[in-house]
Order: sequence, then C-alpha cells, then structure tokens
Amino acid sequence: MRNKRLIILLSVVAVLVVFIIAGCATFLVRDVEAYGYYENAPDYDGKVIEASGIKKNSSMFFIKDSAVKNRIENAYYNVEVINIERKFPDRVSINYIVHDNAFQYLSGNTYYQCYSSGRIGSSSDVEQFGFFTIKPSSAVATTLGAYFQNSDGYDRVLTGKFIEYMRSTGKSDWQIADSVRFVDFTRSGYVFIKTVAGCGVEVRGTGEEFSELLDKGWSAFMKSDSLGISQVSGVIRVGVGADGNPTVVYSPEDGYYEKYYGVSA
Repeated sequence: MRNKRLIILLSVVAVLVVFIIAGCATFLVRDVEAYGYYENAPDYDGKVIEASGIKKNSSMFFIKDSAVKNRIENAYYNVEVINIERKFPDRVSINYIVHDNAFQYLSGNTYYQCYSSGRIGSSSDVEQFGFFTIKPSSAVATTLGAYFQNSDGYDRVLTGKFIEYMRSTGKSDWQIADSVRFVDFTRSGYVFIKTVAGCGVEVRGTGEEFSELLDKGWSAFMKSDSLGISQVSGVIRVGVGADGNPTVVYSPEDGYYEKYYGVSA
C-alpha cells in the first residue's frame, strides 16, 4: 500500500515538473513594452525597457517584479514603476510615471533638488531655478536617489498635500515653482507659504484640515483684488474658528514672517 501511494505521489510530482518545464519553455518573452501614464511626460519607453533587464526568450515565470522595479528606479530617479503586467503568452508590459522637478531644500551648505515623488534627483551649492524651496522641520536625507523623508514624515506628507492641492488648481509643477518662493514647516502646527509676488499665506492647521484651509487661503490670494488683499505684501492667515469653521484674516503689516518665525524671509 505504501509503495502504491509513493508511486502515485511521484507520478503527480513528475507530471507537475513536466507542466512547469513545458510552461517555462512555452511562455517565453517575445516582446517588452513600456507605457508612461501621462501624455505630457517625457517619453522614457526605451530607457525603461533597457533598464528593466528583461531579456527576450527568457521565461515569463522567472521575472521578479521587485528586481525589475528596483533596476529601473535606480537608473532613473524621476521614474516610478506602477506595475508590471504579464500578457500571456509572450508579452511583458511595464507601466510607469515620470515625476517632474518640484522642490528643493537646504541641508548644511548644499541644496538638494527633489522630484514630485519626494526623491532626491540632484544637489547644488545654490538654489536652482524651476523648484520651490521648502524649509523642513526635521531631519532630511542627503543621498541622491533617496526619498528626502520616510513616507510618513511630517514635511513629506505636507509637501505632498501642498503639491496635490496646487495641481488641483490647474498648475503644473513648474507653474507651482513660478508662483511659490518657499514653504516653511518649521513652526509646529503652522505652514507658512511665501509667494513669489510677496504676500504670504499662513495655514494654522496641519492635520486633516490642512488641504481645506490651504484652499481658503490660496483662493483669497488669487481673488485679492476683490477682497482688498495685496498680492505683494502682508499675510493671509487661515485657521479654524471657535465655531469650527475656517477663518480668513488679512494682515497688511510688514515684517510678519520675521516676527513670528524669528528669521528673515
């Protein structure tokens, strides 16, 4: 009886091995494709395919997604691989995003420029054109290719929300940099945005209410002519009132940033 069971087990294993070998021999990579998610993004199809390391005539089953993703993202810091699809019997599709230049920050005597994903793409001795500057509240990375903070980092979360909101108003990443001089996260519970025009927007709330308050403050800035606000001076302070509703107050005085943050704007 035992021999019979053993024979059956070995037969099943042998059949499975045959199927695996046949599958690996049948489902070979004949074509590798790459698709960028955004039409206006640079065409990186060829670069992504080359960096993927996927060889034609290799088995579809032996492709390790994490290894392919790491190879591509280590070759191009501005590229994020979304997924890798196996389109049987013989095609592999790599879907990716190309992130734009977004912001920079000073650490020591060096400025580090980041893509909108939060990854560091370059460094320089002086501020670079095409990026808005952030003033982080806590430690930041300084290694090219690294994310400037962990995904749950205070400054990274708020920077992401800020970029997301500004994009929702119709601004591209370069237009954000063209409108914003810097964003300061150093004062706990507050975010101070200095516009290129000169007026500041202070958001008093960095939790779930941040995006709503930012909308109130930025909308007031954009409608300054009708609200008696100067776009070139003063500060728009946005917070939550005693009744739980957003409040918007414009203060035209000079030196506001220096007074509350203790350093020059």
